[in-house]
Amino acid sequence: MSAPFESSVLVTRHDTPPPFDLLGGLPQRGLSKGDTLYRVGDPADTAYRVEEGLLKLSIDLLTGKERIVGVVGPGDFIGALIPDRGLFQETAVVLGPQATVRVIPHSEVHHELKDELYAAAGSLVSRLRESLEDSELPVTARLARTLLRLGNRFGQVTEEEAVRLTLPLTQDNLAAMIGAARETTTAILSEMRSSGLLTGTRGRYTFDPRVLNSYAIEAAFS
Repeated sequence: MSAPFESSVLVTRHDTPPPFDLLGGLPQRGLSKGDTLYRVGDPADTAYRVEEGLLKLSIDLLTGKERIVGVVGPGDFIGALIPDRGLFQETAVVLGPQATVRVIPHSEVHHELKDELYAAAGSLVSRLRESLEDSELPVTARLARTLLRLGNRFGQVTEEEAVRLTLPLTQDNLAAMIGAARETTTAILSEMRSSGLLTGTRGRYTFDPRVLNSYAIEAAFS
């Protein structure tokens, strides 16, 4: 099993945008909080690059519950990443106050951009692997690993080398990410705060990644 903090993020991250000529001429679409960019089962003929804001990617389980399989932000490619995929495999909804995406119809996908989309599609394999790993772990370990991945992707490192997260994530969101009841997730977060593993609430968390990583490993094998 890979160390929790060393696990890859849930989607492909690009710290610098592709060359201007690959995406500069493509249209952008603005969205507001709660807007749905696409739904699972819709015809998948368009990919998107997140330019601004955060979106959650989710599926509906057979039980009727939502399972969030990823949180994406600027630089991430989502949607129809492989030509002729058929249907979207997840639903994308805006988390923050607003978001902007670059619209990439498959008819506009050229060789260089295709490489970017294939790289993003490859990250889906890592997501599935991590989901399989986490499914066998106690809820405490799943929550710690999820916070570490979010910190690795979206966190800011403080002068004390702690990670500070400021995300529009509710405890319901976190519960949907780890496949646990909200009450259980809330209780574990409270225990983590009481133990000094993290501070904050409602998407604003600060923690030492080394300490939380050790906690996740210990919880995984307890």
